[in-house]
Amino acid sequence: MENISPQSKRLKEFVNLTGYSLNEFAKQCGIASVRTIAKIITEGATPTSKVLDKIITRFPQLNHDWVVLGYGEMIVKGLQTQETSINSLEKSSESSYQYIIQALRDHDFALNELSKAVEKANDKVDVTAQLVEKTSEQYLKEQKERAQDFLEKNDLRSMAQEKYVTVELEGIRNEAKRVEIENRALIERLDHERKERNQENFDKLSNKVRQHLEDSRKMFLQLIKEEKKDVIEALSNIIHDRNEESTKRLIQQMNDNAVKQTDFAIKRLLEKFSLKKLIPNLGLPDKVSNPKHQK
Repeated sequence: MENISPQSKRLKEFVNLTGYSLNEFAKQCGIASVRTIAKIITEGATPTSKVLDKIITRFPQLNHDWVVLGYGEMIVKGLQTQETSINSLEKSSESSYQYIIQALRDHDFALNELSKAVEKANDKVDVTAQLVEKTSEQYLKEQKERAQDFLEKNDLRSMAQEKYVTVELEGIRNEAKRVEIENRALIERLDHERKERNQENFDKLSNKVRQHLEDSRKMFLQLIKEEKKDVIEALSNIIHDRNEESTKRLIQQMNDNAVKQTDFAIKRLLEKFSLKKLIPNLGLPDKVSNPKHQK
């Protein structure tokens, strides 16, 4: 690239110092087409006065004479090691003033836009707050209605359950009374039947005892009758014999017969008057597993 102008080289150095890309640098300087900057920086074209004025307007610290003539330093400073032309300073100063004024205008515009945005945001916040408040009130109202409805239904359920429990308890009490009455009637009936059975058994026992006593009396009378014959015979022998030995034998025989008769009578009475023989089931309860099943 032998046709690269010195102005192009110096502007390229400044662009590199800013760190902007060519596209961003063109936007910063208000140059509509990035191609204009590209022709200067990459192709070496000499910048026109109009383009250079836009660059210095955006970057007033850039020394106009340095770009055009290579005179002085790239950046305008308060103290110069080399003199800067009056024209360059005027252009740089004018560019600085114009930049400051433009910056203030932009700042005022930005503040105005920001104020409008803040006002819109506040309006939106107010609307949102009103909506939230209205929604919250509606939500609280609905929740209150739901809670009230729940409490009313819960009260109704509690009343129904209490009524149901009361009815069930009353039914249980009535059933208990009925069962108690039935049990008492059953106990009285069983007791009456037991008394009747005991009376019947007692009557049977009394009859059997009287019968056995009668039989025993007859038996004793028979024994006495037989013994009387033996006594009469023994007395007859005594009368004929008239001796002491016979008298002793008679007395001994009478004693032996009396003992035998007594033993015999006691044995017979014990055998015939045994309660197990007379009434085998006397005093034994009927085997009934459930009193209700007894007929």
